[in-house]
Amino acid sequence: MELTQDAALAVQRRHESRIMQLPGVTGIGVKLRAGRLVLEVTVDPDADIPAELTGDDVDGLPLVVDRRRYEPHGRPGPAAGNGTRS
Repeated sequence: MELTQDAALAVQRRHESRIMQLPGVTGIGVKLRAGRLVLEVTVDPDADIPAELTGDDVDGLPLVVDRRRYEPHGRPGPAAGNGTRS
């Protein structure tokens, strides 16, 4: 049975702190892949995949390990029309 989005996000919240502490892990999030919700964990391509991430799922949510570098996209500027003056 596929989890609802709320249930998938609850799985992420339950495991996020522990997974983010694993060596090489740079990100975690619920994503939609091929029409189904998955827990995507990003691991640096130069790091070994931690043993904890070799299973098929986490609490019934399919697990996908994506090996890529995390590259932040810069900070957003102030929102237009936010009531401030220059």
